[in-house]
Amino acid sequence: MLEIKEVLYRYQKGFSIKKITRSLGIARNTVRDLIRRAQEFGLKKEESCLQDIEPIAAQLIESKKKQSSNQKKTSQDLLASYHDQLSLWWEEPYMTATQMARLLDERYQVQVSERSMRRYVADSFKKKLLATTVHLEAIPGQEAQVDFGYVGYMVDPIKSKLRKAYAFVMTLSYSRHRFVRFVFNQDVKTWIDCHIKAFEFFGGVPSCIILDNLKSGVISPDIYDPTINKSYSELEHYYSFIADPAKVRVPEHKGKVERSIPLVRQQVLAGRNFATIEEANKYALKWCRHEIAQRITRTTGHTPWDLFTNKEKACLKPLPEVVYEMAVWQEAKVHRDCHVVFEGSFYSVPYAYVGQTAWIKATQRLIELYFKEKKIKAHPRSQQKGQWITDQQDYPESAQRFLEFNVETCLQEGKTLGQHVHLFLKEILDGNPSKTAQRKAQAVLRLCQQFDKNQVEEACQRCLQFENIQYQSLKRILTEGISDNFKEEINKPVSPALAFLRKAHEFASIH
Repeated sequence: MLEIKEVLYRYQKGFSIKKITRSLGIARNTVRDLIRRAQEFGLKKEESCLQDIEPIAAQLIESKKKQSSNQKKTSQDLLASYHDQLSLWWEEPYMTATQMARLLDERYQVQVSERSMRRYVADSFKKKLLATTVHLEAIPGQEAQVDFGYVGYMVDPIKSKLRKAYAFVMTLSYSRHRFVRFVFNQDVKTWIDCHIKAFEFFGGVPSCIILDNLKSGVISPDIYDPTINKSYSELEHYYSFIADPAKVRVPEHKGKVERSIPLVRQQVLAGRNFATIEEANKYALKWCRHEIAQRITRTTGHTPWDLFTNKEKACLKPLPEVVYEMAVWQEAKVHRDCHVVFEGSFYSVPYAYVGQTAWIKATQRLIELYFKEKKIKAHPRSQQKGQWITDQQDYPESAQRFLEFNVETCLQEGKTLGQHVHLFLKEILDGNPSKTAQRKAQAVLRLCQQFDKNQVEEACQRCLQFENIQYQSLKRILTEGISDNFKEEINKPVSPALAFLRKAHEFASIH
């Protein structure tokens, strides 16, 4: 109203349109349009007799409102005809009024201004709540936040090839002091090793660590009762910190470290080419200590290094005197062969646990196996894949006997039982190292436990005389007994031609 009255007043005072434009800073076309419409409502340029311009200005404003209302009604009616489609779009995540105006033009060739779309959305749909954040005051030494972030490919110096690389970042919440390390894996071993190196970098341990819900740290995510990975839990107890998982898919709960990941990409990696991942890690430590730590943080007004050295470092828990021996815990099923598998090698477990799930605790030198918190076995750790670490006492008794009585053992025991028993076993095993022959020899030795040793010796002698080394023949002789006639003639030589002839009395009766 004031601007309109001022334009009309100056026009009556004889000011030109150009002069009014310059003095009031209003566009020339706007001034010209106001004067033209005011003249329609009776305005006259008479400096000697000034009119009351208040009613004319009021008429101008009222006509402008009617014009805007008509335009608004036209665009709103048009949008109302697409209400169902607009409703569907509005429910989609990340949707905005601007994007809806673009989609309406793309799909239906209907053009409306963004302002009209925003007006329609405000009138027709429930307003979406804007995301808000809460500032939480950090206490020195109280909290650190950790996370992994993908950073592209780096050269593995061991394999001499490019591999996917990730940045492990730990940020102290109070000072914003950071530790960064590039790795190729996100497994438990790497996760724990990065924590240890971060604690050594800071020279102490924060009271609480906020982490993501990756498997290396949390087995079962839950907003109230998360299950911490057993390996990570041991690290937690050893260094006396509390692992505090963030809510699933809510990165805002660890915003300080989330902000650090893009900083690493932008300030450490962008525009630089590192020969290997080791070279990248050397620069990352330099960046953490001497570059990013020396820049003033907007939210604190101080450099991370000043806050860390003057206030936070003294509040960190001291490092343990003894170097932590990292242990990796993993669940494994005891298979039918009485072994569990860990990193490609096989470790025996007592056969009573076949089919059960045991916990493997792996250190650098040792593999320990637990069932329901009870230690059931320990082995030296294999240093390469594919090895079988077996204690034969873990097998059932029958399997142990089979393994213990190999070719040499069977022959040696045969000597102690008699000359012909030894020869009989030698006939079975010589030139035949098969498992069948080994089982057969073991069965002969078991006969020595069922029958008198002399009986077995005589039976073996008879079988050898007839060149018969069948187990069933030997067992039949022992079961039915050796005839007196054979005992009398046992030392007489037998003609090879008659070796297999049967005597006449054997055909006397038919059974």
